[in-house]
Amino acid sequence: MTISSSTTDIQNPPKSSWFSGCAITALVVLFAILGIYNLVYGSIITYVFSSARMLSPTSIAIVSIIVFNCLIYFFLVLRIKRQHWLISLALLAVVWLVFPALLNLLINTSTARVRFEGNSMETTLSDGNYILVDKLTYQQNDLQRGDIVIFRFPLDTKQELLKRVIGLPGDVVSINEGQVSINGASINEPYVSEKATYTGEWTVPKGEYFVLGDNRPNSSDSHAWGFVPHENINRKSSLDIFSSSQFWGNC
Repeated sequence: MTISSSTTDIQNPPKSSWFSGCAITALVVLFAILGIYNLVYGSIITYVFSSARMLSPTSIAIVSIIVFNCLIYFFLVLRIKRQHWLISLALLAVVWLVFPALLNLLINTSTARVRFEGNSMETTLSDGNYILVDKLTYQQNDLQRGDIVIFRFPLDTKQELLKRVIGLPGDVVSINEGQVSINGASINEPYVSEKATYTGEWTVPKGEYFVLGDNRPNSSDSHAWGFVPHENINRKSSLDIFSSSQFWGNC
């Protein structure tokens, strides 16, 4: 009687298979991190736009692109092991090449980051503050009293100034003992840091605006040099982003 014994050979997996598995795992982790990053980034951008009341079609498109970025990354996390590599490559091309170019175009077209210099708007804005400005607001809506705007200086259009709109076309603006009145009615100005030390009365012509700085005694504005034509006003200051010029100066 012959007894035969059989042994089972245990082989290590091929190195190429092991490397491929590690690469896919690393990609899954990377895409998960990028998806979470886009989710956080989109939430911040949405908060900034809503706080600044910049809910235009362009801003909605910007947020939508960031959301699509986030969804594509999460889709890759779930499907990268099951789908053809060409599909994954095409999706990566969308989120790494197409979407960033479109996003930069929309952001640069609709918004800008501007450094404010001077003390004419204290304490609303201080010297060195960076502010987010909306380039499209006045292509869609009329100016409102209280808006902070950037405009070309009527006496030198190469200069740009930032002030607050006080008088609209047709208004009679009067200032007496620091109190501003519009058409005979006093207005509440909680944003004023120092009241005006001058007096006067101005009738705002059609198509022009009366603007003042919030730091009235230390502001060169409409009380000194006149009104601002509507065509000179090209951007609205939507939000004071950061007071630290040192932080943003390195960006």
